[in-house]
Amino acid sequence: MNTHSPFKHLLALGRVKFLLYSPILYTVGAIIPTVSGGTINASHFIHGVLFTWITHLMTHYCNEYYDLEPDRANVTPSPWTGGSRVLVKGLMEPKHSLRIAYVLAGVSFVLALLMPTLSARLLCLGAIFFSWQYSAPPLKLEALGLGEFTVTLVLNTLVPLLGYCLQSGGLQPHPLLLVLIPLGIIEYIRMMVMNMADWESDATTWKKTLVVRIGIERAVKIHGVGMVVAYLSLIPLYLVGVPGVVLLSVATTAFMGLRYAWQLQRGAWKKKETMWIIPYVASTHNGLGGSAALIGMILLKPGFSFFALELFPLYLYLGGFILLSTLARRKRKQASATPLDMAT
Repeated sequence: MNTHSPFKHLLALGRVKFLLYSPILYTVGAIIPTVSGGTINASHFIHGVLFTWITHLMTHYCNEYYDLEPDRANVTPSPWTGGSRVLVKGLMEPKHSLRIAYVLAGVSFVLALLMPTLSARLLCLGAIFFSWQYSAPPLKLEALGLGEFTVTLVLNTLVPLLGYCLQSGGLQPHPLLLVLIPLGIIEYIRMMVMNMADWESDATTWKKTLVVRIGIERAVKIHGVGMVVAYLSLIPLYLVGVPGVVLLSVATTAFMGLRYAWQLQRGAWKKKETMWIIPYVASTHNGLGGSAALIGMILLKPGFSFFALELFPLYLYLGGFILLSTLARRKRKQASATPLDMAT
């Protein structure tokens, strides 16, 4: 008997756990105008976070609908890849996912038009367009091998630039914006990992991702090079004036990233049980990279308050991480107890 409520299905369909990361990148941009002193404009900050979340959710519901065929073809999904499985299992009709996506797109559009400056409105409209076209026709960017680029463009470029723009009033150059380069590389290769997990099933459908197009072995090599380049880029960034405390904070995540990249180079991608875990590690590494950059910028600011707005995404990420870990442990315990319960 199915004991899950429709609300739980809707929540699962939206894959809300991925929403923990986007506010971090948004705040990386938002904090930059205040690192020399001053506080974040709360109303502008909240406006931008709401837009980021709604647009992020819109992408998930849209993606679930248009990726239904590849998700059905995927017989080895993981909690982080292969979609939510809600539509695949028939727990909801696909049309409901698309309808929700349309509603969220409308809300995002309204929030975009209400932005205080023209540059902020343009950034928002760009984010909506590329987020929708990630999997939806006519472009279906993920099927053109541009999925990694699209995610990096939206989450690691447009979103932090929106946060920066809302706090600074424009898009004036700032050296701290260069931190988006290593974070963007990490995001790009993280998305390659997500597609590595699904490449065999994707290859049998219209979803010809970058990994499918260039081949899994070449994708693994590019991933390894990308990870090294991401951290080596911290050296020239320091030379052009990016504060060392921010770069050192990002560098603390190097061991985790290089370790799992090395595992892929050693053939971890060939094992289904390993590729169940590595997308989670890659996503966690991605989140920690953005968090580290944000912490470095917080350390630059004069004064400190545990109630500062810039700490909000870090609290959210930590709380979400603890909650997801607790739920995963509980699920594993229930699964291991099932045979004994049946035997009694």
